Amino acid sequence: MAGLALTACSGDEETIETKTLLPNKTYTLTVNASKGNDEAASRMTRALSLVDNTLSASWATTERVYVLEGTGTLTPSANAKTVKLNGGITGISGDVPLDLTLQFPREEVDYTGQVGTIADIAAKYDYATAVANIDKIEGENISATATVTFTNQQAIVKFTLKNRSSNLINASWLRVSASNLKQTGVAAGDITITPASATSEIFAALKDIKGSNILMLTAKVGDNYYVYTKDNVTFTNGEYKTIGVKMYPMTYPQDLDKVDVKYIGSVVGQNGKVYPDAAAATAACTTAVAMIACVGYIENCCAHGLAVALADESGTMNQMNQEAAGTACSSKTTVTGGTWRLPTVSDWKNMLIGCGNGASSSDIKMNYTCFNAKLATVGTALQNVWYWTLNDCSCVEFDGTDADFTKSNESSGTHNVRAVLAF
Repeated sequence: MAGLALTACSGDEETIETKTLLPNKTYTLTVNASKGNDEAASRMTRALSLVDNTLSASWATTERVYVLEGTGTLTPSANAKTVKLNGGITGISGDVPLDLTLQFPREEVDYTGQVGTIADIAAKYDYATAVANIDKIEGENISATATVTFTNQQAIVKFTLKNRSSNLINASWLRVSASNLKQTGVAAGDITITPASATSEIFAALKDIKGSNILMLTAKVGDNYYVYTKDNVTFTNGEYKTIGVKMYPMTYPQDLDKVDVKYIGSVVGQNGKVYPDAAAATAACTTAVAMIACVGYIENCCAHGLAVALADESGTMNQMNQEAAGTACSSKTTVTGGTWRLPTVSDWKNMLIGCGNGASSSDIKMNYTCFNAKLATVGTALQNVWYWTLNDCSCVEFDGTDADFTKSNESSGTHNVRAVLAF
């Protein structure tokens, strides 16, 4: 109260000076960075090391920290755990105080292309961000008084691959599939990790696996394929986990009516057999025509599952009216054990759900990036256009992320066509 009284009785009026950053001016930015105390913060730099199964980190002067609101990078002042980040930055504007987002190790977020080692993750995939509150300007020097804390944007998981007898198996590649798994900052899809040589230990940087309805790991071991599946898996961003997985051997070629959910993403040959990819189908003197997208009996839909054609039906700009679309699908070359048709709305939903988007059949919009990522691996992904359904004057709009099931159009309109194989 005494302090308030003194302020009220003062005849002096405090003047607050507004300082503005100019977008065409280059500033020297200084930020204090600390690693914090928890496991996530301890992994906030690219200088990762694994000792006694504990992943730790420290800053390295060779690192670059990006300021996302402007152009320029910051570098650590020392090889230490607590440092100053310094660098020139331009293209930022506004009145101080203002927030700037800091990110490393790269400006663009991209989890594809991993090779399965800690060193590779440290250099390219151990993304972390922090918000720096810029509150001081002294000429061309700007700084944040408060120390920033970085937050890791993904989990790091060490997979140790074994067969059902607990013997180690060496994989030449490992594909990770899960609902919501990010390939970039926003796009979801499968992550395929390709080590320099076959190995049983593969490290993976994985973002946003949260309560996945199915986590599926597929490995190629020599000329054979193995798979592992588990329901309700969550990898918390910032954690480091070690997991030993016992993988089941896959049988190829497989009869179409004998496949289960482990075969989602495999291809169907013209002969009605199932293969790991198009090359394997060709080697067996047949042609890959579809990708298995959903397995399980569905009333009024399929006896055993659904597979989607590997390419759009051809027409003018790959578009045709609904009648022509139905004819093009139903007249495709017969596949033993399956029936081609123009997909219904339910067919589309069941295939997207089957590929792991975690959606419900009642949803009117669904993420389809997991479906499209699998399709792109063995065939041609869906375009960002409207596709016909078998339902009256109904279409599905694919926009690159979501499939919108609320669309309708006169049957005289023209749209793209992708056939479905019910088996």
